[in-house]
Amino acid sequence: MGFIENFKFGALEGVAALIVLIAVAIAVVAILIVVILNGIKSLKEHSDALEDKQEDEFFAEYGITGEEMRLNQQIADMKDRLRSKRRLKGELDSENQVVVVREPDPEPAPAAVGEAIEAPVEEAPVPAAEDLSVTEPEPIPEPVQEESASEPIPESEPVKEPEPVIAPEPVAVEEKKPEPIETAEQPIVSFAPETEPAEAVEEPVKPKKTAAKKVVPKKKPDDWSRYDGDYEGVYYDPEDACYYEGEPSPEVAAKLAAKRAELDAAAKKNKKEVIVKKVSAPFLSLKTPKHERKAPEKVKGFDEAVIYGKYVIEHDKDAEGNEEYYYTLYDPSGNTLYESSNYRSLEYCKRAIARFKTHVMVGEYTIDADNGKFFFVITRKTYVHAGAPQKNYDEAFKLVGQVKNYGMTDIIREQ
Repeated sequence: MGFIENFKFGALEGVAALIVLIAVAIAVVAILIVVILNGIKSLKEHSDALEDKQEDEFFAEYGITGEEMRLNQQIADMKDRLRSKRRLKGELDSENQVVVVREPDPEPAPAAVGEAIEAPVEEAPVPAAEDLSVTEPEPIPEPVQEESASEPIPESEPVKEPEPVIAPEPVAVEEKKPEPIETAEQPIVSFAPETEPAEAVEEPVKPKKTAAKKVVPKKKPDDWSRYDGDYEGVYYDPEDACYYEGEPSPEVAAKLAAKRAELDAAAKKNKKEVIVKKVSAPFLSLKTPKHERKAPEKVKGFDEAVIYGKYVIEHDKDAEGNEEYYYTLYDPSGNTLYESSNYRSLEYCKRAIARFKTHVMVGEYTIDADNGKFFFVITRKTYVHAGAPQKNYDEAFKLVGQVKNYGMTDIIREQ
């Protein structure tokens, strides 16, 4: 207690000075907390602004911003939810449709012979509309008459089917005279007010038969941009815009003859030789062992290959000292999808990439195995492309979809 009494804080002494000091300390701590929170908030806002800027720069290539991309995604999600709710509502409505079948009222027991009929004829229940499908309708109980009671039906004469339906003449009643039922052809449904008459089904009008038009498939236009003259042992296919080993088909041979005539006519005017025969086509792959691939070089800044994949062209010398070029297809994660053979020059290696992209689109895919390894194979005419070996069938089959996607990338780099 002596310490509190002797404590001073400015002009204040004792308990008042201690209270003021505590309040000042709390205020200082609160100010520090606010400053720290504001600093964290500003850092986060700066980081978010930087991310938004990078995102906008990335989507600027497509003519939109990151915010527009997110809004479009939200709109798409809302549309999906709305479609799912409508589909669920339609399923519930179809399940809640219940068909109610009304049972006909029980028929009264027929009156005994010799007894008088007390109920009027119009109150007699009639079968509902469902009974129309029965081939033999139930006979309506006949009113009692002296003639019908005294004279039974002879056994020799067969009972006719329409007769049970025909009602006899009504019994004379003083109060009411019910109308007699004329024939069985009278629609029974008219006597059942509780059941609704069946709706008449209209037969659909048969459309007039018209002659089917023949659909002629559009032919792929010929591409002569990669035509480089005639070479021995190979031929140019303008449909795929690349060369194949072997002999051309008659159709392709006719196209090649027309192309040669066209070039010959141009050569006579210019007095220059256009088509040059060579011993072998240098753009065909060399029958030499594949070179070992190096790790792809990294690109500074944002790399588009992390989205589209890439082709990497490398070069090395063979055993005789000749330069050879080869390419490798990588997925966005840098995994190898396909390794090419070797080519004599950079130009022919780039031509091989264009040819491989064509075969990715139109080639046939299979899964083969060799020495415990599985790999996909793309076959197109005389060309065969074998993919990177995998541990099992599923992994090799998975690469087929990746090659179809990333094999069409336009990113080609040299190292």
